[in-house]
Amino acid sequence: MADTARGRISITPVVTIAADDDANSIDAIHHDIKQTLGGKLEYAAADATEKWYYSTSRDMTTSADYLMAGSFTSGGSIALGDKVKFLYVEHTGTTDGTTATSADLYLTFDAGEGSTQTDSLLISAGESFMCKTRDSQVGHINGDTSSGTIRCKVLAIIDDL
Repeated sequence: MADTARGRISITPVVTIAADDDANSIDAIHHDIKQTLGGKLEYAAADATEKWYYSTSRDMTTSADYLMAGSFTSGGSIALGDKVKFLYVEHTGTTDGTTATSADLYLTFDAGEGSTQTDSLLISAGESFMCKTRDSQVGHINGDTSSGTIRCKVLAIIDDL
């Protein structure tokens, strides 16, 4: 059996009904949607050249930098031309593992600086993001912050070319 990354996602569309003289405000599921939505996300490595990358302390700053750098978990160096097949990013809400931050993390898939691009992804403190990509190169996936340093956890399956 090949290495596999499995994830689940769910979303509850919540609206807040404003308070009035007779009642406090209350959150309710949106009346047109009437349900929590969810599904799975799964990627199975195609062959032995697709390897795991994991970092619990990838620090991003206001300068755009590669989201993934260093070595695979099984050894060997990641190259900028390697292809990312599955990606998970978690904004830990800290600058160093302990000091809290409310800065936002921006991700781009075109080697740009997310804080200046209107099509970047935004991950706030305590949030995470995951996706499968077609053939995004390591050197094209960048992260930067709205201010200061953000410590991230990054997990990926990368085709070691």
